[in-house]
Amino acid sequence: MTGTGTGEGKTFVTRGLARHAHRRGIEVAALKPLETGVVEHATDAEALARASGRPELASLPGLYRVAPAVSPFTATRRGLPPVPSNATLREVISNVSAELWLVEGAGGVLVPLDAERSIADLIAALGLPAVLVARNGLGVLSHTRAAYEALTQRAVHVAAIVLTEHGVFDESQQDNLAILSELLPTPVVRFPSSHDDDDALAESAADVWVTLAR
Repeated sequence: MTGTGTGEGKTFVTRGLARHAHRRGIEVAALKPLETGVVEHATDAEALARASGRPELASLPGLYRVAPAVSPFTATRRGLPPVPSNATLREVISNVSAELWLVEGAGGVLVPLDAERSIADLIAALGLPAVLVARNGLGVLSHTRAAYEALTQRAVHVAAIVLTEHGVFDESQQDNLAILSELLPTPVVRFPSSHDDDDALAESAADVWVTLAR
């Protein structure tokens, strides 16, 4: 689970898919291996773990948590610990028992983890397909195409593009899904605006679930 940037709705989509799977009796692990802006609690990771029905997943040993709400590379340059290696993160994730893993990245696909690695590089190292989340609004065409290229250049399979809605209308919204579907060889699906509630988010994720299950 990755995005075109910060605040695009990745956590809502991941929570919705996790709760949808949990309600179907699937053992799901929704994880956020990297989270910044953590003062007392890893709020996104805790929300994902609750949606999975497995609150212990928020505090797995070996995950990266720092207090400043900045990129991991920025945090490291400020003297905080570096992001664990891709191999270490892959081992932590693979040791979690599940039928379905939903791994949410931090920010957009090219957020730097260090001077060499980005979120896109981590996705490639994990060997997982990507679900690319983008806010449906003006600018989404360019942002999504750029993120898609960054992923596919690393041989990452993009399983779906999910357009989220934040309740603010602009004229582009009525055409963005159709245009992205025409320009990119990947399913594009809506994630309707929802209450901040796991069961409501699961309903919004129904079409995403069907798309990924094909």
